[in-house]
This record gives sequence, structure tokens and C-alpha cells, in this order.
Amino acid sequence: MEVCYRHPNREGVFFCQKDGVRMCEECACCHSPKVYCQFRTACIINMLTKEGSMASCADKAKLKKSGQ
Repeated sequence: MEVCYRHPNREGVFFCQKDGVRMCEECACCHSPKVYCQFRTACIINMLTKEGSMASCADKAKLKKSGQ
């Protein structure tokens, strides 16, 4: 099992080709959406964020800050 780069006890179900890291569902978001990424058009994280199935890093940070 490939593990999340921040949570070694969780499965890394998403892979960021730009950063070369695996992420669990909690960590999965584009960490630098304003920086060019040659993989963005094929990125599942980007696609799920655009369609609203996954929260952006900014939205996840807001939720975490508000304690939800």
C-alpha cells in the first residue's frame, strides 16, 4: 500500500505528479494551483475540485480553521 506523505498510517489514494507525492483524501488538493503544472489537464485532483466533488486547499483550510 502506498501511503500519504503527511499521514503514514493512511492510504495515499491520490497522486500529485507535479510534487511526486501521494495523498489521502484529507490532504488531496492542489497545493500550488497558481503555479504552472504540465500535468494539470490530466490531474484527477484538479478535475474533482473543478466539478465540486473535492474541496480546494483554500476551502479545506477555512473549514479546518473554523473547526468543522
